[in-house]
Amino acid sequence: MEKNLYPCLFLFLGLYAASVLLQSIINQLIGSQLFLLDSFGAWTLIMHAVALAGSILLLRYYYVKKYWLVFFTGAFYTACSLCSALVFYTMLKFQKLGNYSLPLLSLTLGVSVLYAISLILLRARGNRWLKATGAVMLVIGLIFLSAIIWGSTNPSVAKQKTLQEVSQLFSFASCLIPVFFMMHFLSERKKAAAFITNMPEQRHMGNTVWSVGILLSALTLIFGLMLSSDCYSSVYWANWNYQKTKELSQLCEPGVFANSKGILHYRVLRPLDYDATRKYPIVVSLPYGGQPATDTIRQIEGAVAAQLLIMDGNRRKYPAFVFIPNCPPDGGWGGVPHYPTVDSLVFDALIALDKQFSIDEKRRYVVGLSRGGFGAWNFICKRPDMFAAAIPVSGGGDPGLAPKIVGVAVWAFHGAKDMNVPVVRSRNMISAIKSAGGNPQYTEFPNEGHNIWDDVSKTPGLLDWLFAQHRK
Repeated sequence: MEKNLYPCLFLFLGLYAASVLLQSIINQLIGSQLFLLDSFGAWTLIMHAVALAGSILLLRYYYVKKYWLVFFTGAFYTACSLCSALVFYTMLKFQKLGNYSLPLLSLTLGVSVLYAISLILLRARGNRWLKATGAVMLVIGLIFLSAIIWGSTNPSVAKQKTLQEVSQLFSFASCLIPVFFMMHFLSERKKAAAFITNMPEQRHMGNTVWSVGILLSALTLIFGLMLSSDCYSSVYWANWNYQKTKELSQLCEPGVFANSKGILHYRVLRPLDYDATRKYPIVVSLPYGGQPATDTIRQIEGAVAAQLLIMDGNRRKYPAFVFIPNCPPDGGWGGVPHYPTVDSLVFDALIALDKQFSIDEKRRYVVGLSRGGFGAWNFICKRPDMFAAAIPVSGGGDPGLAPKIVGVAVWAFHGAKDMNVPVVRSRNMISAIKSAGGNPQYTEFPNEGHNIWDDVSKTPGLLDWLFAQHRK
């Protein structure tokens, strides 16, 4: 057996264990926002390169030891993992091959179960740690595979949330797999010393492996620090956004609307120096909140239009009502598959507000980012008779409904590098409206991703355009 095989295995297995642990911690802190971090694309490439190098060395070990069943199942698992990683990266960076991701992941997990069973069935002595590794892999693979199958049957927001929680839990558990492998090689080290050889060609291969290991170690350290830094920034801005949302909530009046369709909590901001004898426009600012029902402040996070309009200069220049419906837990404003919607409840609440305040029914506007962007498209498609204009940001809609909204003024925005909502969702809507005879405006930021509101809010003439719109 090659002299360098054991230390190289320790290097790559340890490096992979540390990488999985770091990613698991960050995933626990910020959830799915992990996939939107700028450094995540490069990080996932490096992490899978480390995993591939470690897998190849493990296959070499099985080959030398003549563990043929483990060798072949391990090789199949390595090939499936590589394909799954490539599809995931392609989906992440280019929004392609998404339909293959879940089936390929399920196949990879199924093969991992076979790989685990082959480790458990090893009959050679001194392999208790390999058997323990197989047992851990088997439990993780079966539970995670069952969760995916369960989540894919009649998918719902609640199921997807549960699946995410299961994924976070077992990402921590998967750190044990490389550690158990390392324990096996540690226990085998003394016994293997008598069989170690060091032929010239083996020394050359060992030097190559060590060079690759040092390079991957350096890259893992660099991009691990970058990923950690991006995570810190994400947490910082989330806390900052929460503080801004609390300030917004203190300026607004809370309200509750209820009918046979349900109960809607909301906040409304009156115009400065409100005069009941004149008519005011109303801006529906759809948040992307969706936080727990007990936290009504977080339910209005992401009400970007409201944040823009509470600025004193804007409140005076554009006197208007601002209506912020609370985003329900595990729900939203429509347009997002498998998400429950309260859109009709919001429409009814707006009609009720017309009776309570002096509102110009011909100047209703809807603005939203992300989930709110989907909602903005959905609102005007469902009730084009109700809204004069919409500003959907980083959202998408159903192009088949475009003929219904040719009479609604639309100015849509999207980032070309959006990894959360593909830019094609906005492009298709704009193209469909134009084909139906409409004249929408569209601004695309070529170098930006999903969180583009800062750029949108600085667009010259945005609010002048919005408040100039009237429904005919």
